[in-house]
Amino acid sequence: MSNTADVLDREELDMLESTTRQAFAADVVLGDLGELGLIGLLTPEDAGGDGWRVVEACVVARECGRALSPVPWIGATLGAAALAATDAGSVRLSDVLAGTATIAITRDNTLAVGDDDVVSGRAFALGAREPDFLVVPHRSRLVVVGGDRLGVAESEDNLDTTRDVTMVTAPNVPGRRVPDGAGRRLHSALTLLTCADSVGALAGSVELVTDYLIGRDAFGRPLASFQVMAHRLADLAVLIEAAQALVDTAAVSLAAGKPGADQHVAAAHAYLARRCVTALDDCIQLSGGIGFTWEWPLHQAMRRVVVNAALHPVDIDAGTLLSGLTLDVDTADELDGYRRRVREVISAHRPYVAREGHRAPESPEQERALRDWYRKLYDAGFLGASWPAEWGGRADWEPRQDLILTEELIRGRAPRPIDQVGLASHVLLHFGTEEQKRRHLPPIREGRDIWCQLFSEPGAGSDLAGITARARCRDDGSWVLAGQKTWTTDGHWAQYGLALLRTSVGASRHDGITAFIVPMGSEGLVVKPKATIGGAYEFNDVFLDGVVLGPGQVVGEVGGGWSVAMSGLDIERFTVGANVVLLELLLADLLTLAGHIDDDGARLLDRRDIAAQITDLVSQFAAAKSFLDTHLRRALENRLGEAEPPIAKILYSETYNRIARFGVELATAHQPLPPDAVEAARRLQDAWLWSRALTISGGSSEVMRNIIAKRRLRLPSTQ
Repeated sequence: MSNTADVLDREELDMLESTTRQAFAADVVLGDLGELGLIGLLTPEDAGGDGWRVVEACVVARECGRALSPVPWIGATLGAAALAATDAGSVRLSDVLAGTATIAITRDNTLAVGDDDVVSGRAFALGAREPDFLVVPHRSRLVVVGGDRLGVAESEDNLDTTRDVTMVTAPNVPGRRVPDGAGRRLHSALTLLTCADSVGALAGSVELVTDYLIGRDAFGRPLASFQVMAHRLADLAVLIEAAQALVDTAAVSLAAGKPGADQHVAAAHAYLARRCVTALDDCIQLSGGIGFTWEWPLHQAMRRVVVNAALHPVDIDAGTLLSGLTLDVDTADELDGYRRRVREVISAHRPYVAREGHRAPESPEQERALRDWYRKLYDAGFLGASWPAEWGGRADWEPRQDLILTEELIRGRAPRPIDQVGLASHVLLHFGTEEQKRRHLPPIREGRDIWCQLFSEPGAGSDLAGITARARCRDDGSWVLAGQKTWTTDGHWAQYGLALLRTSVGASRHDGITAFIVPMGSEGLVVKPKATIGGAYEFNDVFLDGVVLGPGQVVGEVGGGWSVAMSGLDIERFTVGANVVLLELLLADLLTLAGHIDDDGARLLDRRDIAAQITDLVSQFAAAKSFLDTHLRRALENRLGEAEPPIAKILYSETYNRIARFGVELATAHQPLPPDAVEAARRLQDAWLWSRALTISGGSSEVMRNIIAKRRLRLPSTQ
């Protein structure tokens, strides 16, 4: 098992998952799990357990939920640790660890607990039907009560059909409080384990529905081949990946005792409490008639996750939640100096405050300042650091530095690098001739040459293989270009464009496409700027009418343009999904806005409905951040899973849209705004009006769902 929470042995966790999955599939009883040593995962070693193994415990809880197991493992595991932490630690603890003594757990705050730890009241309890001990969660603390002092009856209204639920009565029963530090940790662990159980129940159910829709034909084709079905299954897959990443992040944080661990757990619960129920409800709908039958197990999973969610109230201040989630900025010693230098350069040289959706310069003065800013970033060794040394790169460069640079530029509200310039640089370095590199790389570093991307066309946006703009080769080896490009970001102030043009018709749509370097001042090339919905001039239509290029302006092989483009677009999609710090800043603006708006004598933030919606948005940020952090780590280690970038892009861009939109709705409904809220409201409006660029550019969200359906879920073709 893992000795630390930060360096986890993936093979051992996979083995634990496999072992527990087989055990639950074999209809184990609690004693079997005791023999496997799985009940002591939260109990100290000196008390007979395995130590504080929160990550491993979440693996077991997930498999327990996947199997819809009736075994009261969560209660036993939590109860053993609670007993070990109290004066009653020696009383039957070994029996609990062995699975021969049983534990039940009540819902948070449903039994009254006095200052003297006397427990009274009536509540339902989940776990053993006749528990030897009852664990009572109450306001972030835990109290343990002996089962022999309780009144126990069968619950008359048991929604959960997979586990025993009993009604317990405590007639002023003395309890034993778990010491505050251990009590808070175990309280968070209990919440997290029920979250993991719900994720497992959802994951198993989605697998069942997916297999059913693949195998079930209607109208002469598998149901899963219909795009509406494929997209809904893709959304379920995105939810599961985000939920699992959020639970894993919370488990690692709680296991290591990191600051903000409790907030990570609270975010996981807030995110899952309603989403798992809604998703399982959708699974029943997707199953059609069979989903409405008792024998189809989806309703049992849905009942189970409803009860899981009800065990713990979603009750946390949104500001506290956000603060706890953002405490873990990477400040590893070897990167501290780099981060400081980036901040110093931003502080000293930031040309102006950047606005979302207003990236291109809006005046000659701003353009000069922006070009000078990019030159400073190259001169400082921040941009182009990954290039070979002969072209200005740094020998000590590592990918995490690029992530830090992006994060600090966003936090400092400084202009960020142009994606299309990064794409062109990547293509030139990997596919360009030596002459092309000598001609074009130095002016990029000097801020003299800005590049745009001549890919999309009116009839070929996300479907890049559908381009029709052509390049015809003449007898002297030159090329003549004809056609139209659109959505060309920065084309109105760029010096060069990297173009994809059709040079022949091949057996595949991906064949016969060639990449070219196109001077944007060429005769026959006309640029027509288009305003965005935010009123900015970011992109353009570009018309090619007899533009002549020399043979030296082909990049890579003739007909090999698809490979050239894909090598760069993978970077673009990764970058679009990696700017998760922006979500944090948007939420901070949303909290500022709601905190300064007066609503009948009270802050808007103090209204329960508004606070609940903001808390939900913070939990969405936590889910996106958890997945994106995991995604980035895997990318750095070259072990990305199938179709991970589309999941990252959907989570980031759609969360960005929802946060910004809610902020605009609040601001618009409470005009005129107080002075302290105006700047935050303006930033939220900029972001909202820009947000659809993120869900469309680099492959729209709908195309991302197609990719997930095809490559990750292996669904039948939607054609």
